[in-house]
Amino acid sequence: VQIHVVDLGSDWQRRHLLFRDYLRAHPDAANAYGKLKMRLATTFRDDRLAYNAAKTDFILDHMEIAEKWVFGRR
Repeated sequence: VQIHVVDLGSDWQRRHLLFRDYLRAHPDAANAYGKLKMRLATTFRDDRLAYNAAKTDFILDHMEIAEKWVFGRR
C-alpha cells in the first residue's frame, strides 16, 4: 500500500489522476500495466527503486497518449 500526500491542484496530482482515469477508460492498457507490474514485482521483489524505474517507459508512453485522449474529450 502506498499513500501520497500532494498539493491540491499540483501537476503531480493532475498527472497521476489523468493516468488513473486513462487506465479506467482503456481496459487493454490497464491490463497490460497490471501484467507488467506483476512481472516486475517478481523480478524486483527486493528492489523498489528498480521496480519503479522499470515501469517508467510504460507510464511515459501512455501518459503521452492520455494527454491526447483528455485533450480530445474537452
